[in-house]
Amino acid sequence: MDFASAIMTIDNLLWATPLIALTFGLAVVYCIAMKFGNVTKAKLQWNLLTKGSGSEEGLSAFETFCSVAAYRVAVGNIGGVMVAIMYGGPGAIFWMIITALVTSAIAYAENSLGQIYKVRMDGQYRGGPYFYMERGIPIKWLGKLMAVIFAIFATVGVPLLVTGPSANNIAQAFELSFHAPRWIVGLVIAILLFLVISGGVRRIAKFSTIIVPFMTIGYLIITIIVLVGHASNIIPSITMIVGSAFNTHAIFGGMIGGAFSYGVKRAVNSSGSGFGETPPSAAAAETPHPATQGLVNAFSVYIDVAVCFCSGIMAVVSGCFNVVNADGTYMYIGTGSSMMQELAESGTANVTWVQEAANSVIPSIGGMIIALALTCFAYSTCIAYYYEGESGLAYLMRNANEGTRKKVIWAIRILMPIMFFIWTLVTASTAWAVSEIMFALMAWFNLIALLFLLPNVKKVYDDYMKQRKAGVETPYFNPEKLGIKNCDLWMDINKDLIDEGTAEHIQ
Repeated sequence: MDFASAIMTIDNLLWATPLIALTFGLAVVYCIAMKFGNVTKAKLQWNLLTKGSGSEEGLSAFETFCSVAAYRVAVGNIGGVMVAIMYGGPGAIFWMIITALVTSAIAYAENSLGQIYKVRMDGQYRGGPYFYMERGIPIKWLGKLMAVIFAIFATVGVPLLVTGPSANNIAQAFELSFHAPRWIVGLVIAILLFLVISGGVRRIAKFSTIIVPFMTIGYLIITIIVLVGHASNIIPSITMIVGSAFNTHAIFGGMIGGAFSYGVKRAVNSSGSGFGETPPSAAAAETPHPATQGLVNAFSVYIDVAVCFCSGIMAVVSGCFNVVNADGTYMYIGTGSSMMQELAESGTANVTWVQEAANSVIPSIGGMIIALALTCFAYSTCIAYYYEGESGLAYLMRNANEGTRKKVIWAIRILMPIMFFIWTLVTASTAWAVSEIMFALMAWFNLIALLFLLPNVKKVYDDYMKQRKAGVETPYFNPEKLGIKNCDLWMDINKDLIDEGTAEHIQ
């Protein structure tokens, strides 16, 4: 067995039914614990998103929201959706949407935990799965062990390994639409990447607040143009997606198993809910209550859902998609582009499908626009990946002096762009497999931690909603009142509010 085959085998083993079942099952449990507040509190989430400001130590809610959205909206929202359609049929789009909405409960849980157990370090707030594993899991030795292993995954795996699909898809897109050599594309993007990450969390946050709204709105506009160009196919396409999801479509009936499994897998890979990617950014926010940032960052899943749907509907409505049987033969080869036959012969499912969908309405230019959109998605994601690596490294070196810690962080800032350049030259299948292996390992550790910490997440959520119902203008977190240990920083952050509340209670 060669290296590529071995990587694919490991990937398939880690992403087998147990992990999919754990992710979806835990998401449902958290939905119930929150009384489905993750999907019924959209108005509240929006209000929280647009309020609040930063400080010298923390970022504003909107800045952290955009940083988290940068994680979620990535190449998986385009290339990953195409992989799901190829192996699960159009019905996979439906299950991707359902899964993303359900797993927003996990997004709430992990982001609120990032806030609950955050610390002050080097003049800023730091948090993440390693902190809530060590401080929150009641079995101390297990929590510390899980924290160290996860921090290593975050430090090495995220900035250096999971950037593969982003680098590879950018190179592919520019090669197809602009005929640019991959190595030149990789070199230019790597330099641009370094220019942003060298400025640390504040430069990353400022950049994210500009690029995330721009790239999302732009992608929505190109989707509308494609839909207008294929207006007569919109209703049949939606019928096909729903029919394929429930075994009622004439061509894609019988694919419900593949539609569900690939829909869930790609949705989880796309949104990152459960991977523990976003808590470090969430922890950087300035807020009086952890539930606030949990709700705000859970809202970012809606952006992920929207972009996934845009990618899927463009491919389906234009006929630029292929679907394979379980035995590897094709049950459907799209007729929306002459390239679909060529892509079927090479077994390719990636951003090219969406580029051809756009080209079907705006010849040549459409594919270029998608290439630029993909670059924005992938570039912003890689910047967010860097911050996760920096936060993991900060945890591992928490006992070192500040000067040593900063020097080692600079090593990550230099190594990451170099690895990005290398990934542009690797085969797409290897890049995706390596990335998915890393994410699967992180998901197993993080989801197990979320099982242990369910009671604390529920306490914090219920406390926040209880305060809002009681008319408290600014709900605040008092860990001692809730019996939650190892988060003493909050007694300092909310000292004035806690003292004020105690005085009112005495009166």
